[in-house]
Amino acid sequence: MRVLLALGSIFSIGAVQAQEGKMELDPAGYVTKYNPEFQGIGPKVYVLPPPRTKEEELVDSYKEKKGFFDSIARQLDYQYLLSDFKHSANVGYLKQNFNPFPSSEQDWNTLIQKLEINNNKVLAAGLANEYALQAIQIGDLNKGIAILIRGINMLQASDLQDEKAIMEYNLANAYLYTGKNADAIALQENYLKRVLAGKNQADQGIALLAIAMTEAHNKNYRAAENTIIRRAIPLFNKAKAYDGKVQAWIKLARIYQMQNKHTEAQWFLIQARDLARAKNIENDLPEIEYMLGYSKYVQQNYRVAKAELENALALADSENNKVLSLAINDKLGDIYLLMGNFKEAETALQQYWQLRQEVFPHGT
Repeated sequence: MRVLLALGSIFSIGAVQAQEGKMELDPAGYVTKYNPEFQGIGPKVYVLPPPRTKEEELVDSYKEKKGFFDSIARQLDYQYLLSDFKHSANVGYLKQNFNPFPSSEQDWNTLIQKLEINNNKVLAAGLANEYALQAIQIGDLNKGIAILIRGINMLQASDLQDEKAIMEYNLANAYLYTGKNADAIALQENYLKRVLAGKNQADQGIALLAIAMTEAHNKNYRAAENTIIRRAIPLFNKAKAYDGKVQAWIKLARIYQMQNKHTEAQWFLIQARDLARAKNIENDLPEIEYMLGYSKYVQQNYRVAKAELENALALADSENNKVLSLAINDKLGDIYLLMGNFKEAETALQQYWQLRQEVFPHGT
């Protein structure tokens, strides 16, 4: 009773009031020695809050990265832009005879101008295409676009229209990435005309896939779906171009994901996965598994999403695809946290920050 009265006296002079002595002075256990009967000069006794748990700190850490996923998705699109870049027909000759390629802007321009002066437009345009790729690889998209335009202009009055069409295809993809959809689709239609003349059904299908994605970015979703289902896929079937058909299913699924139609997207992704496995097209499997897991994540089916994303992560890591691994870790960590798997969530977060620093060394 004397202890309770003493504590009440201490609290009444400005410390936190304890009701009937039931509130602990130090629930965290940091204060190991104090005298509740002390009445002299000295610090007041305050109730100290308990320390934050590891789980609470983890939740706050996940909040820090919450708004960054759009940048990761954008980087994935950039990776697709690079992987879809088409080389000129003479790229093998160029690499053999101009090895190594120039390393500076001045050297590139000097070489290309020399070939132009000598009226060797096929080599000049081919090198311009490779120079544009080099610029895009280091993130200078505007420079890459300018170089492609320069290469296309070299061939305007020539009979090298196949070479010109290749650069127009690359330029169209660059325009699409930068949001210039009208410019993109005009070039894609030109490319389609060239491949239609060549009778290569697989190339025609690929051109149609590019057109479909531009239609989708213009929110002409029905037109985009029909372009793939009614035009591109029959061409891939006739050509027995299984890799093209897998890409058709993937792009169709992406179009449905853009519309938040994740059930439909998963159906097409399953078709893509089955065909890729049957025909040993392994390079598309990490993306397929990631997209499947992402759709399940959006639908809050976390148990299935977890399994699919874990499989996707193993595949992406085996290919050293750091951008895709980053995107997967972002969503997989969220799922671990939501499911209360704090140890796995902490590991995923560590991997996320390591990959993010590698993919975005200078931030965004």
